[in-house]
Amino acid sequence: MTRADDADTAAPLTDTVAEPDEPELREPSRRHRRLAWLGLGGAILAATGVGVWLGLANTSSEAVPATAGLEATATVERGTISATESWEGALQRGTPFTVKTSAQGTVTRLAAQGATVGRGAVLFRVDERPVVLLSGVVPMYRDLVPGAAGADVEQLESNLARLGYRGFTVDDEYTQSTARAVGAWQEGIGATATGMVARGDVVIAPAGGQVDTLRTQVGAVVAPGTAVLDIAGGGQVVNLDVDVDDLDRFGVDTAVTVRLPGGDEVSGSVSAATVETGPEGQDAMAGDGDAADTEPIVQVEIALDDNAPDQLIGAPVEVVVAVDERTDVLLVPVNALLGLADGGYGLEVVADDGTTSIVPVETGLFGEGKVEVTSADIAEGTVVGVSGR
Repeated sequence: MTRADDADTAAPLTDTVAEPDEPELREPSRRHRRLAWLGLGGAILAATGVGVWLGLANTSSEAVPATAGLEATATVERGTISATESWEGALQRGTPFTVKTSAQGTVTRLAAQGATVGRGAVLFRVDERPVVLLSGVVPMYRDLVPGAAGADVEQLESNLARLGYRGFTVDDEYTQSTARAVGAWQEGIGATATGMVARGDVVIAPAGGQVDTLRTQVGAVVAPGTAVLDIAGGGQVVNLDVDVDDLDRFGVDTAVTVRLPGGDEVSGSVSAATVETGPEGQDAMAGDGDAADTEPIVQVEIALDDNAPDQLIGAPVEVVVAVDERTDVLLVPVNALLGLADGGYGLEVVADDGTTSIVPVETGLFGEGKVEVTSADIAEGTVVGVSGR
């Protein structure tokens, strides 16, 4: 029976302790929310350098000579546009998992704080008997011996297979073949090769990670249920607080984009959103007799699809959520819009012969530097002027 070369390595142990048609806008959040809406009428036009035509006699589509100041053009596109809002958060490691022992005895060795542990790592020893981390969701609630059957048996066999042990079928039956693989595994970790797995020999956790907090020490006497150490999740999360009014933006599984320091982006999704009272929700009186702020907050956790560099742990990040979307619509750059003298907006359409005409348009959703436009005189491929006049 052989063991694969890529089997997980056990953790080191230590014997010391260690505008129109715009969607309704909300008031800015007191929790550092930054709106990314771009349809804010004349203010946004000025901010983006869009030309405002004053004293324009009419807005018909009659052709006029090309203006000398038309320096740049863009083509009307058909596509999808999203409007977003963003909030500030912090990049953190996943929620720690507390490891409790099912064994009785003296802790003789203990994984070092900060050590990286994964499937197959020896977390600690009780009376020199190794206690090993395995991945799964079914707790180790019984001893596993030949003849046993169930989901916990399949979980054990799956772990053995991932660690490189062969000669058995991964199913829900503990056979003699399973026992032989178990014996080989036990020899590999310095345990007595019994071919059976006692309840206290393993700890089942959803994932590995880093040893975060040591809750006991070498030499301590432990009993079943004693907390030994915490493992900070190998996955990363973003934690942020938002106003209760924004709770509908953060339904579980809502897709988000996380912008990291430096501009890189990582996709993720909402894994939890909990309304908390906390200090701000307690009924307390201010010194002047006025009631203190009792508004609750929503604590949101974002699970990342891919980890960011570890050196960014604790850094502030931006969580971007799409709050509206239009598909199969005509889009132009925001700086193609012209403010018309009689109100509304228009585009300067460039004909094939180089002449231009002002065509009124209805605006829709703004976002990502573009705007949705509608007009009987505008179609996909139409060339329009942009700022730079």
